[in-house]
Order: sequence, then C-alpha cells, then structure tokens
Amino acid sequence: MTIPSSNRPPHTRPEHRPRVPNFKRFLITGAVLGFVIGAAISLMGDEVQGYSDTSGALYIGALGAFLGTGLAGIVGILLDRSGRDRS
Repeated sequence: MTIPSSNRPPHTRPEHRPRVPNFKRFLITGAVLGFVIGAAISLMGDEVQGYSDTSGALYIGALGAFLGTGLAGIVGILLDRSGRDRS
C-alpha cells in the first residue's frame, strides 16, 4: 500500500551538524608520537652516567608522551572550536 503523494511528508534535509574531532584518537596519537620522538632523541643523544640507554629512552619517551598528549589536546580543542564557529 502506498501513501498518496498529497499525504507524504515533505522531503527535509538532515540538519547540518559541525564535524567534531575524535579527542581519544588525537590524544593517543599525540602520546605515541611524543613517546617515539622522545625515545629517539634520548637514544641519539650523549650517554648520561647513572642511567642505561633503555632507562633514558623510557624516561625521555614518557616526557615526550606527556608533552605530545598536551599538544594534541590543544590542537583538538582548537579544531573543535573552529568547526563550531562556522555553524
């Protein structure tokens, strides 16, 4: 059974909602990139007495992950705000 054309609801376009960044992905990507960059800097740098190469890479990598997560969070917030301003 079909609905007569006079009784059909008018075709409406879906409401346009701004795209929002996926913060979880931003933060995880920032942490991983920060850790990799920090560990690489640690392994390429001079040796420090009292720390093995592995310990230095983990400490500097953890610092890089912390900074990368913070930077990724800031970028995500800026992208979120710029997407909402247009709407």
